[in-house]
Amino acid sequence: MQHIIILPDLGQTTSEARVLQLLKRAGEPVSRGEPIVAVSTDKVDLEVESFENGYLREWLVEEGAVATALSALAILTDTPEEPYERPADTAPEAEVPPGPAAPVPERKNDQVIAAPAARALAKELGLDLKRLTGTGAGGLITKADVQRFAEQIGKSETLDTRALAAMAATTVASKRDIPHFYATLDVSMSRATEWRTQWDKVHPSLQSTWNHLFVRCAARSLRDVPRMNVSYRDGAYQQRAAADVLLVVAREPAMVLAPLADPSDLSWDHYFSAIQMATVKGLVIGAAPLLAISNLGMFGVKQFAAIIPPGCTAALAIGAVREEPVARNGQVVIGHVCSLTLSADHRVVDGVTAARFLERIQFHLNSL
Repeated sequence: MQHIIILPDLGQTTSEARVLQLLKRAGEPVSRGEPIVAVSTDKVDLEVESFENGYLREWLVEEGAVATALSALAILTDTPEEPYERPADTAPEAEVPPGPAAPVPERKNDQVIAAPAARALAKELGLDLKRLTGTGAGGLITKADVQRFAEQIGKSETLDTRALAAMAATTVASKRDIPHFYATLDVSMSRATEWRTQWDKVHPSLQSTWNHLFVRCAARSLRDVPRMNVSYRDGAYQQRAAADVLLVVAREPAMVLAPLADPSDLSWDHYFSAIQMATVKGLVIGAAPLLAISNLGMFGVKQFAAIIPPGCTAALAIGAVREEPVARNGQVVIGHVCSLTLSADHRVVDGVTAARFLERIQFHLNSL
């Protein structure tokens, strides 16, 4: 079956739009809801989406042409080989309206003329469109121009710049696509403090850190609360078995993500070695971990909320272990406390699940 993609009704004050960029080529597959053409009116730039799955067989317009509302733009078919017919009101080749071509928008002062898809990609990559030269009609910056410029930067600019751009893109994607919610719990570190003191005394050449304990206890808690170990993608859910975690490691100029295969059952000696290899060299594991762990406690940060990396379900933020007055057996004493904040994807995790996960971390800290 064939489908005709039309230019939507643009409203009472606008009846035509200029075709800025054809986002798909003839023969390529198209998904429902996927932008296929960028157009511009005298009021706004917008992208026209496909309303069906299929294959784009033929464009009925060209870049730079002016199309009227409800006019045919392209032909889709369910399969790439089936025959199709042109609409009766179209010529054998893509038409440009008769008479002189409408003027292409010109740059005024430092104005940037760019297709919507180009603007979106440049924003995601942290690129300044003023640095680009457009190859489209009238100097229009296309998505291909942005991609080409980004590749050139990757070859010519420093690794530092690329790392910062990657961090920017990750942050934008996370906050745009993942509905974050947050839960914070102050956990007692009394038993963990005793454990560290005893371990460091017996193992002077293999000293422990707070991060060692939190990562281990978080992995064990992930096993205890399977709902925290569920992935979500394109409306589908998948349960994970292994309690793999993703470590957010400090590097200059940007953070890096280091996957750590499930450490919950390792001996302490092997666990110390595994976490060192993961943070220094990185490890290749199966599916990407769903729980990220970020620790700013070594910098004295009391509490913070971490951004969930794309592909993850949650991020655990660990603050500084600090001394505070606490009530114990009816008496006020000085104890060790740490604030843990869980950022969770609300499409997968609810408040009760987040609370149970934090409670299990306290349980495992008390069980050291």
